[in-house]
Amino acid sequence: MLTSKASMKQHIFSLTFFLFSCFALLGQGKFENSQFGFSMAEPENWTQADNDDLLKNLSKIDLKEEDLKKLISDHNGSLLLTSFYKYNLSTHAGLIPTIQVNVRKNDTRNFNEFTSLITQSANSFKQYFPDFSFETAPKVVEIGGIKSIYFVGKFSMQTANGESLKVRSRTYAIPHGNYFFQLNFTDGQITEDNSDLFDALAKTVRIGRS
Repeated sequence: MLTSKASMKQHIFSLTFFLFSCFALLGQGKFENSQFGFSMAEPENWTQADNDDLLKNLSKIDLKEEDLKKLISDHNGSLLLTSFYKYNLSTHAGLIPTIQVNVRKNDTRNFNEFTSLITQSANSFKQYFPDFSFETAPKVVEIGGIKSIYFVGKFSMQTANGESLKVRSRTYAIPHGNYFFQLNFTDGQITEDNSDLFDALAKTVRIGRS
């Protein structure tokens, strides 16, 4: 049996190793959009893609809340802020783990309405993927200090060559005034499990314009 001092040392070592592992997974970069007030650590060595020209132009001007709301509406209610791909899209065959951050229009009046909206949206996946099921049904979580909705879905997708891919998608919906952030973390049910990385990234999300 370990003494209390030895047990404490072991606990500190385990915690230090865990933190080191998380930083190693995340790398040193951070994605940040000051106009909408969103930031998150970047996954190390993943390929990034976003609305580069649009976002660069936005950073040069000070937009008010109504301007941001109109901007989202002008883009059919959803604007891609950034996305990350684990592998090169043009050279890698098969499932590619993906992270997408969108900002979307939010017309709900309170959190109960927002919860109902996201739950209905989550259930609509069954219309497009016959074998869709929840690994985690929609539930309330806190992300970046904000009460949010989280769910995990599993389903199959067919590739152009007829291959069936077993896909898992984690979704966070984070309300923020006239809009909400939707984070999608997609990987595989059997292969390409990126659970540790996705969980670590979610903990780095920060919301709010400075």
